Amino acid sequence: MQLARLALGLAAVLSLACASVRVSTDYDEEYDFARLSTFAWIDPPLREQSRAEAPIGDPFAHNTLLDKRVRDEVAAWLTSHGYRAAREGESPDFLLRWDLLAREVSRDSPVIVSGGYGHYGHGWGSGVGYGYANSSEYQEGTLILDVIDPETETIAWRGSGISESRDPHMKPERLRKSVIAILERFPPKPKRTNQP
Repeated sequence: MQLARLALGLAAVLSLACASVRVSTDYDEEYDFARLSTFAWIDPPLREQSRAEAPIGDPFAHNTLLDKRVRDEVAAWLTSHGYRAAREGESPDFLLRWDLLAREVSRDSPVIVSGGYGHYGHGWGSGVGYGYANSSEYQEGTLILDVIDPETETIAWRGSGISESRDPHMKPERLRKSVIAILERFPPKPKRTNQP
């Protein structure tokens, strides 16, 4: 009974872990993010062919559905935070680019069961332990968003979010969660300087 509860508890913890997004960012500390207002996308965002390291039938190559979802989610977040898409003929303050990397990950979950026998009141007995690993496969996706300076064509800011799922594609709700988690760190907060 306790073993069953332990297994259920472990499954719940793993499902919560799979729902999270691990975010990291990097940026040019000398770049003036305060002047940014309008944005545009770099074309084409789609890969011409599957990556060499990707599994056969890379689901992210030529995926126009995914491209539209990424652009819509990013644009929705940016416009709700005071940015706007550059109008036709208008030079944008920054350019956007996205990419998505996917890989299969295997995780082992060790489970130990122990038992023993003996006689009450006597110091003799034997303990028996059994250990095995329950292996599970899941898809790990890394969404990368770049903010690029249009004049220098260099990356000013990069955010990436790693999420886990048993789904081989980036479903809309998972994509939305990743975009929000990444863009919550944009623009970067200026570093404090110690004043004498």
